[in-house]
Amino acid sequence: MTGALLLSACGGGDGESKNDAAAVGTSGFRFLSGTAKQNSADLTQGDTADNATPSVVTKNPKPVLRKWVQLSAGKAGDLNPVTINGAGFVLYRFDKDATDPSKSNCSGDCATTWPPYLVAPGGKVFLDGVRKENVGFIRRDGGFQVTIGGSPVYLFSQDTKAGDTNGQGRNGTWFGVTPDGQRAGRKGGGKGAVPPLPSGPATTPAATSATFFDSADFAEPAEGIVGPGCKPVRFNGSVSLTGFATVWSGDNCTGRSARVDKNVKDLNALGIGPVKSIGFASGESTGSPSPTASAAANATFFDAPNFGEPAQGVGGPGCQAVRFGGSVSLSGSAKVWSGDNCTGRSKVIDSNVADLDALGIGTIKSIRFAG
Repeated sequence: MTGALLLSACGGGDGESKNDAAAVGTSGFRFLSGTAKQNSADLTQGDTADNATPSVVTKNPKPVLRKWVQLSAGKAGDLNPVTINGAGFVLYRFDKDATDPSKSNCSGDCATTWPPYLVAPGGKVFLDGVRKENVGFIRRDGGFQVTIGGSPVYLFSQDTKAGDTNGQGRNGTWFGVTPDGQRAGRKGGGKGAVPPLPSGPATTPAATSATFFDSADFAEPAEGIVGPGCKPVRFNGSVSLTGFATVWSGDNCTGRSARVDKNVKDLNALGIGPVKSIGFASGESTGSPSPTASAAANATFFDAPNFGEPAQGVGGPGCQAVRFGGSVSLSGSAKVWSGDNCTGRSKVIDSNVADLDALGIGTIKSIRFAG
């Protein structure tokens, strides 16, 4: 199909039988941890097959049923995190679909513009930072459409290369999908905003890191800052963090202050003037979990020290492969290993590590989460 695609015709009936639309269990599929390449998959099949790219799928008169799919937690453009497939293409969700039970409401011209992400019966699913319990399937077109967090997922026909995000915000109903099935970024595309986090003074843990943005609404450029103690702040438009910390109007944590325990999209709203420093609770990882550290559910590994991108999101439970060994951000405790499949030398960490080499166990190749 060439020429103009019908981007607005995406809300009608799906034209499928009730049986075709029914959600199915996961027992008929083989789930494997890590990427397709790490598992020595046939790269002429599945996501990396010649006929599986979005621009080719949309022209194919028959549905493309992949022998394997890969679900990776990653970054594309301003979307972080977002789920990408084994060829690096963003997966999208449609706000007009049903999630409980899962049901697609995109068919006809809509499905030509937004090809359903299909896997063949008995296919393999490689999990790279996406948790198995968030993955499901609905019958469709002789195969199965993948769902994440209940949302059926799709490719976008106008994404022509890996990392494109041309479908983000289309018609106000199409968004990249996060590893747990939520919208990636914020409505309408543009700079990716992190949604506010719940807070409560009795239960909120101390933040170990924060990301400050130059402008309001989480607009880049951005600066990652890691505790403990008092740290200078260069950008004071907005801040994203998990847990609580205290921001200050003066250098070295002096002047007026305000406690923050969730994302703040406009730091001016705190009423203390430009933020120049942040105070984290003291304490660093010592290689043994603190008495109060809970088990981490996921972690983000960075290619370079000091949280330098590119980055890889890794989710538990159990042992997971690690691609990047520069630094890691996590909330809670987990054990990292120098060998594949959680073998070799190991170290327990329970806070962000700006330089994984400093752990003294060699290159990190795997991580074990509880469960």
